[in-house]
Amino acid sequence: MPTTLRPTDPPVSYNFKVTLAPSTTTSSSMLVSAALASLDSDAAFTQISGLGVQLNVKQVRSGGSNSQVYHLPNGVSPGSLTLKRGLATITSPLLLWCFSTASGSVAIAPKTIVVTLMDKNPNNAPVMTWILYNAIPVKWEIDELDAKKSDIVIESIEIVFSSMIVV
Repeated sequence: MPTTLRPTDPPVSYNFKVTLAPSTTTSSSMLVSAALASLDSDAAFTQISGLGVQLNVKQVRSGGSNSQVYHLPNGVSPGSLTLKRGLATITSPLLLWCFSTASGSVAIAPKTIVVTLMDKNPNNAPVMTWILYNAIPVKWEIDELDAKKSDIVIESIEIVFSSMIVV
């Protein structure tokens, strides 16, 4: 009787980490090893959204046939990454970077950000890693403060990036 292989479980979305890598680092293998070693890791995010890119297309109608449209590639637009977590301390490397960028008193310092999706078994290798180049924080905000609620204060950080690779 042939043995049936059980398909692997889909990855879980709750086990991830974010690492700020030196902006001068361009080697993907070096960045992945830095992420795995938790160098400058800024954890405890409750939600990450915006990991993705979109192919822009230009629609061109066929010359003799008005019912036919061609879609021609017209560049790639990266998304904007949104990170959410409970309000961190001012010593957070990510917050220090955000506030120094927002102050306008220093030159904007793009960073490389590594987002690693970990396996639910900590002994296994990461499921996937996204490396975002030339990342710049563009928005930081906290949820509303309300004396009638006992919720945790959640901060949101929006980051734009110029390109992304998946490892």
